Amino acid sequence: MGIHWTALSFAAVQAHAQSTTIPFRDEPTVTEEEVRHAIAEAKRHGLHVCLKPVVNCANSTWRAHINFFDHDVPCEPKWSEWFASYTEYIVHYARVAEETGCEMLCIGCEMAQTDRREQEWRELIAAVRRVYSGIVTYNCDKYQEDRVGWWDAIDVISSSGYYPVGEWNNQLDRIEGVVRRFGKPFFFMEAGCPLL
Repeated sequence: MGIHWTALSFAAVQAHAQSTTIPFRDEPTVTEEEVRHAIAEAKRHGLHVCLKPVVNCANSTWRAHINFFDHDVPCEPKWSEWFASYTEYIVHYARVAEETGCEMLCIGCEMAQTDRREQEWRELIAAVRRVYSGIVTYNCDKYQEDRVGWWDAIDVISSSGYYPVGEWNNQLDRIEGVVRRFGKPFFFMEAGCPLL
């Protein structure tokens, strides 16, 4: 079929969009052993692997709505607490990706409210690069390609392209401007056409 790559995605589950703990070693998240087995199977079939750990909310709130006050408020959950937990999760699987020879690591998916936290993302990427030598990407959400200010810190720009059928050319023109500005390769990590 001419397929050379696969994305292996799995989710850790935080309680809700304002939780600051991501218990990625607990059920229902698949185990590290299961992830390593899936990578080995993909490699056995000659596929390049993009490892894609994501986070979801147990109460079904979409991950794009994970959000906190921009400025710390006493007795409220904080971005710093969430990013500490998220970084631990992603760096853990960056090590797994390195040890198992994954060619690419996706450090986040459709986390639109977090995208504005540029300093935290840059720190996370730096921590990932200390343990992982492969290609680093981030899978932004649809219509957000030109709203991420830290594309220069990753290797490949990717997004979830869910655009109406008649809008694809306009969206591709918009995305092309982003790709030119940052001088990075681009691909759709996810793509589809809504039936609206």
